[in-house]
Amino acid sequence: MKNLFTLFLLLLYALGFAQTAPNFTIVTSDGQSRNLYNDYLNQGKIVVIEAFFTTCPPCNTHAPFWQALYQSQLAAHPGQVEFLILSTLQSDNNFKVAQYKTAKNLTMPGAGTDGGGLTALQPYITGQFGEFQGTPTFIIIYPGGEVEFDVRGSTPQVTMDMIAQSIAAELEQSCVIESPFGNPVSNIQISATTPAMTVNLTASGTYSLSNVQQLQNTSYTITATKTDTDPLQGLSTFDLVRISKHILGLDTFVQDWQLLAADMNCSGVITTYDIVVGRQLILGILENLPCNAWKFIAQGSNVQANGSCVDLMGVKLGDLTGPYFAPPPSDRGAFSLHATDKYLNPGERYTLDLTGTAWMEIVGLQLDFGFDPNALQINNISAPGLPGFDATCYRFSAVSEGRLPLLWVDGAATQISPNQALFSIELTALRGGQLSDMLRFRSAQLPPELYDTEMRKQDIDLHWQHSAPEQPKAGSIFPNPARSMFQVYYDSPEEAEVLVQVADMNGKIMLEKTFQTNKGANMLSVQPGSPMTGLHVIKVDGRYFGNVLLGM
Repeated sequence: MKNLFTLFLLLLYALGFAQTAPNFTIVTSDGQSRNLYNDYLNQGKIVVIEAFFTTCPPCNTHAPFWQALYQSQLAAHPGQVEFLILSTLQSDNNFKVAQYKTAKNLTMPGAGTDGGGLTALQPYITGQFGEFQGTPTFIIIYPGGEVEFDVRGSTPQVTMDMIAQSIAAELEQSCVIESPFGNPVSNIQISATTPAMTVNLTASGTYSLSNVQQLQNTSYTITATKTDTDPLQGLSTFDLVRISKHILGLDTFVQDWQLLAADMNCSGVITTYDIVVGRQLILGILENLPCNAWKFIAQGSNVQANGSCVDLMGVKLGDLTGPYFAPPPSDRGAFSLHATDKYLNPGERYTLDLTGTAWMEIVGLQLDFGFDPNALQINNISAPGLPGFDATCYRFSAVSEGRLPLLWVDGAATQISPNQALFSIELTALRGGQLSDMLRFRSAQLPPELYDTEMRKQDIDLHWQHSAPEQPKAGSIFPNPARSMFQVYYDSPEEAEVLVQVADMNGKIMLEKTFQTNKGANMLSVQPGSPMTGLHVIKVDGRYFGNVLLGM
């Protein structure tokens, strides 16, 4: 019984200790002694600590966001907030911390090992307040010693917004600016309009009007705008599938924010034209939406008075599935499109079929083919297995840039069969080479993915079925006849320089060029600088090689 009582006391002590920040004293890199309670908490200040080290790559990434937050919080809450940087690395002394601050333009106090920084961090890196996940880790300590440990967002900016939101919630009457799923929205201009004037301020995640003197003893209307945004942010073919299912009545939107996000042309109603606008934006046909890409819904009355505010929900037009909330991943792995690899000779025309390998019902997909426009020319693309697939589903003008982006949406679902040609691509080789080396999926702008009837996203792989290269035999000239450029397929007995000459039928040398060859088969590309017509003789190192008919 005595042992159980002792254990109970230890548990109570541990719980109490974990909820209250232990005191510490540090000597900062500029030689100032600072005590957590005497200099900060007992004076009603909030202390925000970054656990870092000077060679930590993620800390370097966070540094400009961290400094910007520090400056904004000092301005918003003068005398009520202090930031500290404390190193977790034994070899980081105050001198190194000072160098780091200078290099990263940081102005908040910091301490290394000899300044007591590592000692001050011990309760936080040894698990007393939760699992320590490495640097940077951000810790908020409130007046009275309450600790908010490891504030961590999906990006540096989101992390800073979360810290700002926590500080504001403690120090002022504030309101939040969040996505439909509770994520803070950054860089918002808040306008409070009275009968006599308009007060503007910039906010991220939270805002407060309680300290604005012009808004005391008067009423005003609150509006929000966000202009520094990419209209493609959060928009994908998957969002267009959701809009299509709503229009078809298969999965209708019931929340106000969904109805707002789906109205991409800002007409007040959701129609097929919203899908058209989204498709043109994704394919690069349109550069911007017809209206501002962000809308804000007041969570209550937007008419306020005497420094009060209202929570705002930020809605990105077209963003019905991300980036704050992604569709659930598929457990099937990637869907493979199979294509037969082939060696293409210069000038050869070929139709490439991309076939599926499994049964599946899909409601949409997106792809972006990439290729070298100097090596391959795409003449046409069709999709026999996708109903309604036409020229509006891809941007053919992009082939001059070496890409062919496409997307297809059918909210009602289409079945893909094994060995069915999903796409057929008509192409011409501009120079010889293996097709698998010339054509690929691009993923930077339009990741290859499809969406099944259970509204799950699935990646798409392009799998090449390889066959033996079909290269011309040594001793041949291809193409023959040729308009201008042709290739000499030469079997060299050793590594050497060889001279290729083009002569007319009277023996006059019209062109000559030296090539460095490897032992074995070589492909020597010859392109006359001026037009030639008629039958010509090809010589290699002065010996007759063959005839080529040019200008045909």
